[in-house]
Amino acid sequence: MARQSLIFEKEHYPKSLNEDVAYDGFETFTYSQYSPCYISTPVGCRSMFIYHNTFSPLNRKGRMTEEQKKRNQDLIMKYGLYPQSSVFEESVYIFKHLSSMGPGRTLYSDDHRSYDRAVRSIDFRMEHVTINSKIRRDPSNPLFPINRLHNLYRHFFSSQKRETISFQKHEAALMEKVQLMKIYRNFMNPKFVKKIKFDPNAHEWSPAMYVGVVSKVLDFDEVFGIRKLKTQIKLDEKETCFMNRVYPFSRQVISA
Repeated sequence: MARQSLIFEKEHYPKSLNEDVAYDGFETFTYSQYSPCYISTPVGCRSMFIYHNTFSPLNRKGRMTEEQKKRNQDLIMKYGLYPQSSVFEESVYIFKHLSSMGPGRTLYSDDHRSYDRAVRSIDFRMEHVTINSKIRRDPSNPLFPINRLHNLYRHFFSSQKRETISFQKHEAALMEKVQLMKIYRNFMNPKFVKKIKFDPNAHEWSPAMYVGVVSKVLDFDEVFGIRKLKTQIKLDEKETCFMNRVYPFSRQVISA
């Protein structure tokens, strides 16, 4: 289903950016807390359309017991460190795409240093505005769409609830679940469940309707009813890796 949803998304993706974008990452882990990771996500400020999801492995940080430090060092000796610049590289990939879609628009992010480095490393044609991450992310905050999406991850995914025992066993499982959430939120669900005073269409329009790629909220058969092959659509390198469940730095065996 996740692979089919990516093909559907490629066929119904907006050609241009008609809104400002909020950008941030969701930090979680796969298999164990010795393999933290970062899901970078840009979300439309007006539509709440999710434009991308990319995966970045991280090295474990923070306080650890002596036993945990030893276990962490054993894993590093066996597998090596995860790449230090993965968040930067994934941000470059996303920023290049957004910049080509919406020159002149504004990208809002927090003060993560990798984001600023990524903006300065490319020919970025959008305005980059940094919002202090300590400011409350209520609806008046430009980063509110990102915070709402992350809250939905915590709400819908048992694997992302605090102190859970239902965690993803490998990277592919995590990213496929996130991909399905993206399709559900973009095409199959209204922007908000209840009526909103400042947005009269929010309880009836999906994010995809706001960006003009569909004319109604779609049902399951309209998204998954016709099976298509990956050879029928043009995919870039990262999308091809997703389709083939390829995660070069994974410490787990991922079945195809």
